[in-house]
Formats: sequence, C-alpha cells, structure tokens
Amino acid sequence: MSEVNPDKDTIVIAEDSPPNRKILAHLLDKLGFNVVVCENGQEAWTALNDGKHPRVVAVISDIMMPMMDGIHLLRNIRGQENLAHLPVVLVTAVSDKESIAHAKHLDVNGYILKPVTFQGVTSKLQQLFPTRVFPKLAV
Repeated sequence: MSEVNPDKDTIVIAEDSPPNRKILAHLLDKLGFNVVVCENGQEAWTALNDGKHPRVVAVISDIMMPMMDGIHLLRNIRGQENLAHLPVVLVTAVSDKESIAHAKHLDVNGYILKPVTFQGVTSKLQQLFPTRVFPKLAV
C-alpha cells in the first residue's frame, strides 16, 4: 500500500478475514484513500478515537467479528457526537438479515455484499461521495 498522504482522505476498515481485509485495503488505496486496517471493531474504535487519523471520511466494517462486531461499532459511532455523522458501510453476507435490519435502525449508510469486489466497493463509495471522481481501474 502507499505511504500515508496527509492530503488524502482516510477510510477505516474493520474486517477479521485476512483475504477480505487485503482486498478492501488494496481497492481503497487504488481509489486514492489512505487506509487504516483493523482486524475487528475494537481496533477500529480505538483508531477512530486516537487522534492519529484526522481525515477519516468513512468506515467500512464487517458485521460478524470477534472483540467488537460491526453492529456494536456502528452503535458506538452513532452514539459519539464527534463521529455520529461518519458514513458507515457494512460488509455482509446476504443471509445476515437480522443484523441488516438492526443496522438499518442505527442509520447505516449502506452495505457491500460478499464477496467483496472492485465494482461493489466503487459503487458504494460513489453513492457516499457523489461529487468525487474515482479512477476507472482494472484491478
């Protein structure tokens, strides 16, 4: 991945699956973001509150993770005044209907269905940031 660029926006990833984490980090890097990679919601929560990442513009989180799952992370973000505005996208399997309903109640900003793809990630980011121009890449 690229070096951290203070002029770029940052996206925090919370994903316990090493392959999905690697795919998300690679895609977001290619799309021009700094990426903070976390193995679970607890690490992401710490990263959001440690003051080291001032330009965080979104969180992409798996739902099912150890330590702190994506729903708990979303609840924490929505409950903290300085983070409540932050777009949160959950990575989910279609079968996870109960968690999806719960996340909707917590004002989740969207979902990326597994398997994670370049098109799925780009499409979701285009919805979150409609004025941003994303490169058209073959990854």
